[in-house]
Amino acid sequence: MSAEQTTVIDHIVLLKVRTDVTEDGIQRLIDGVNSLKAIPGVITITVGSTFAEEWMPDRRDGFTHSLSCRLDSKDALKVYQDHPLHVKVKTECIVPILAAPPVAVDYESVVVLGEAERQTFSG
Repeated sequence: MSAEQTTVIDHIVLLKVRTDVTEDGIQRLIDGVNSLKAIPGVITITVGSTFAEEWMPDRRDGFTHSLSCRLDSKDALKVYQDHPLHVKVKTECIVPILAAPPVAVDYESVVVLGEAERQTFSG
């Protein structure tokens, strides 16, 4: 691995939010997930609504929202999972609005920057 390559852990969660959840409930989800950036080892965190454009097949399978958390190590994933803030956000902002159990996966990979990311994140 070259000096420019970095290994990270990605934690991806797919959510099926109930249809009766208000905009305030969705905003609590977003704010709660975004607050997880304070957990040690978190590099980035994103959350948003899923979508399908007219030109693409609808692959959502009922999943309405997704979150992605990039962490700096497997040890950081363990810290994240057990962290009181994560537990609070999960129990207060995520679980109460779900129509079905979430699907979560974790994987390790080497980050390869695309042209847009190099331009966005370089000085």
